[in-house]
Amino acid sequence: MKLIKLVIVCLAGLLPLSAAAMDHSKPQLLDDKFYKEYWEQHFLFEDGTFVTAQFLAANFPWPVGDDHGIMIATVVKPDGTRTIIKNGRDLGKWGFDAEKFSLFIHTHRLKQEDGIYDLHVGAPDKNAVNATFSSAALPLDHMKFKRKKASMESSIYLPFFEGSGNWQVQQGEKEPLLTGAGKIQGFASHVLITGRLERVLNSWLRVGGLSGADNQPMPFLSAQERPDGSRDIILALKNAAGEITKFSDISIDYQDIQQAPHKSSYPTVIKVMGHSETESLSGTIRLSRKIDHFNIYDHLNFFERSFAMFRASVANYRYIADYDLLHTTAAGSQKLTGKALSEYQDILNPREKKKPRRKKRR
Repeated sequence: MKLIKLVIVCLAGLLPLSAAAMDHSKPQLLDDKFYKEYWEQHFLFEDGTFVTAQFLAANFPWPVGDDHGIMIATVVKPDGTRTIIKNGRDLGKWGFDAEKFSLFIHTHRLKQEDGIYDLHVGAPDKNAVNATFSSAALPLDHMKFKRKKASMESSIYLPFFEGSGNWQVQQGEKEPLLTGAGKIQGFASHVLITGRLERVLNSWLRVGGLSGADNQPMPFLSAQERPDGSRDIILALKNAAGEITKFSDISIDYQDIQQAPHKSSYPTVIKVMGHSETESLSGTIRLSRKIDHFNIYDHLNFFERSFAMFRASVANYRYIADYDLLHTTAAGSQKLTGKALSEYQDILNPREKKKPRRKKRR
């Protein structure tokens, strides 16, 4: 009887953890005035073209209103030329399937069926991206963080994904579309935030290994730094058979800090070390080839800026990284080197509202 009671107590303790798992299939559409939730894909074509596509549901001040949907994508060609695809819609002109994972915003769609994800961004005769991809790895979840009436839940819901796709972007009014196609590799994140962003996040680094011809194990690193100075770090390794090793007791050290506009900064050298029960992983990650430096605030129109300027903004630093790691097991040590797709996000505090000047009484 005591054993049965012990099992029941243990199961009861596990229930909140299961209940706390994020539902990746549909947005929650919460009432919080700062609520935002997004699904974001980062991937690289074999020709070097880089793509991000974010499907965002959020509450905004009047006159935009609550339950607004925005899709924003970037296509960066190997020469650094950036194309932005962006649309926003009120609920009803964007939506989702309550029974399965299928989001649409205007003409853009992200859906999943039988483990295969399908992404379409743009209109057929203009700038567009199409991709089909999947991942055999389970989501890598960060711990939920709460502080000062704000909270953040986040997950790398598709680590190490692979697939294929195509893209097309306009070069000029009378010039033909520039096109490309091929295999893709990347990762996808799902984030839900209530309250002010700057209360739950200072910075976020993600580094996803890209497979090479040697079939070496590939790393994945996701490091979130909180305003209270704490860090929540995920470090994992996927071997050629698709098996995932997760490490704990992780330490990370940012070095060679670069200063950027708007009081932003980012590291270009990352020292990392982690352990599991029987393995360890340590070494250096270098952000070596710039893909894109991007702050959405710089690409908003005057109307959008008027309500965005008093909310935190995000400076994105996207790079191809080189990693040099040592993987140690009971069988020995193996040096791991290769390329990775990376993004470092620096959270910039909102601008302070100017107080109106009081007229002097005569």
